[in-house]
Amino acid sequence: MDHEIIEEILSCTSLPSLPAVALRVVELTSNVNVKLPELATTIQNDQGLASKVLRTVNSSFYGLPNRCASINKALVLLGLGPVKSLALSFSLIGSLGDQDDGFDYQTYWRRGLYTAVSAKVIADHLKLAIADEAFLAGLLQDIGVIAMHRALGFRYAEVLEAAGGDHRQLVKCELSAFEVQHPEIGAMLAQRWKFPDELIMPVRYHERPTAAPQGHHEIVRLIGLGNLAHDAMTDSDPGPALRKLYQRTDQWFGIKSDAMQGIVKKIAEGAKDMSSLLRLETGAHPDAESIVREAEKQLMDMASATTSAGGAPTQTLDNLLIDSKQFDPLTGAVGRAGFDLALKKAFELSTSTQEPVALVQVALDGLQHAAGKIGTSAGDQTVNACIVLLKKHFASLGGVICKLGGDLFAVVLYGANGRSAQRCAEEFRNSFDKATMTWPIGGGSVKSSIGVASHEPGTPATHPGLQQLVIASVNALKAARAAGHPAAAGGMERAAA
Repeated sequence: MDHEIIEEILSCTSLPSLPAVALRVVELTSNVNVKLPELATTIQNDQGLASKVLRTVNSSFYGLPNRCASINKALVLLGLGPVKSLALSFSLIGSLGDQDDGFDYQTYWRRGLYTAVSAKVIADHLKLAIADEAFLAGLLQDIGVIAMHRALGFRYAEVLEAAGGDHRQLVKCELSAFEVQHPEIGAMLAQRWKFPDELIMPVRYHERPTAAPQGHHEIVRLIGLGNLAHDAMTDSDPGPALRKLYQRTDQWFGIKSDAMQGIVKKIAEGAKDMSSLLRLETGAHPDAESIVREAEKQLMDMASATTSAGGAPTQTLDNLLIDSKQFDPLTGAVGRAGFDLALKKAFELSTSTQEPVALVQVALDGLQHAAGKIGTSAGDQTVNACIVLLKKHFASLGGVICKLGGDLFAVVLYGANGRSAQRCAEEFRNSFDKATMTWPIGGGSVKSSIGVASHEPGTPATHPGLQQLVIASVNALKAARAAGHPAAAGGMERAAA
């Protein structure tokens, strides 16, 4: 980290600064015993701020049954969180202004607003107490970008141009040019304003949500999902971002695809409403219905066994290139050679993105013995049914389904952590063991044993790490098989690589 650059940025006289009323709001709300009348008086002393807050809390976005005429009543009806969040949001927007300094404020606020609304809508759906903090964190996340632009001028403008609007590229370009990135600068500003950790951490980790420290995972991941929702709402091709949004909401919060359709519509409508209420210029807004239709299309693509021209399933692991010879002819699943390539590709992607990789190994215990009694065709039907169920349960995570030979299968999951992989594995095992009770080859004679291993960010994604992941999953599978198959639990083990 270049400390001279940091000093240059933080000492810049044109850095954003919060007005006195906002700093007082932060000070008051940092006390768990804050007196609401005192907070109400502080906000009402700034009549312009108070009127903006009241106009917003009385909007359909907050859904109050009766109109609210005072900040004090808003605090009573809505609680501290929404009023504090809105007061600080308006203060933040006012402090940044819309200067004629060559900076693209429309694009900046569009990303912030869509992220903020998305994070709040998802948090409200989950009934999380941090919904309003998530909204403010979404608006605040890229404050470091403005700080670096104002302090470094044309030097930072060149970095913005090189990144081409891609925030993943932006942090890489920043690190290369200045040895510091905007999330760190933004977090330093938030600390200077004495914001609580629940707002500082999303600013610091919004570009790499899986790296957030313990205790801050929820709010940081809400901001990460908000960024994906922003991309889905604003990209010319929303498909990739929508797929990733659906995968991540399932992985991180267990929100299934059918619920996401309603959430996506609420986000599109909410962003349009809040843009007007906050008086932010964010450009044209997408039609909510068209976004939902695109979301439904993405659902069909993920859930169906879509095949390529060669008859092999289309995999969702980005940039995975496997020719038709690497697919199992019986099931259409990826074969052993494809499995090796998929795992290698997942580790290469993990190296550049710091996303986790998980490996699920599945053994169908008793399959060969049962097939020997009833016939190979019944055995083949069971294998095909296993592949279908694996696709059903792991499609939302973008899993590459592999048949390794005989009664052994695997799922390669790029971007999924061990907990998400284990949850889907348990759902698969329950479905499979229940289904086989009615099959000719089943009747309880064929059971699934599962081993799950994960490679989390922070461990170098090198070849030895890949080997460790495979060994860990094999050991977990062996432990599951050795444990037997009690009716309530089945065989399930997880190991970290």
